[in-house]
Amino acid sequence: MWAVLDRASRGWRGVNQTIPSIRLLAELRRELFHPDPMSHDEVPAETVSPAA
Repeated sequence: MWAVLDRASRGWRGVNQTIPSIRLLAELRRELFHPDPMSHDEVPAETVSPAA
């Protein structure tokens, strides 16, 4: 397995670290590890209380 990965990675120069790409990676990391429960345009469930 190591030999396959080593051979496939030859010539790999990495990822360009630009300000927009760093910001995008940070945003993706934040969404992955700390998801916002109110994101994705979800409608919050309404509290239903019994009538008196």
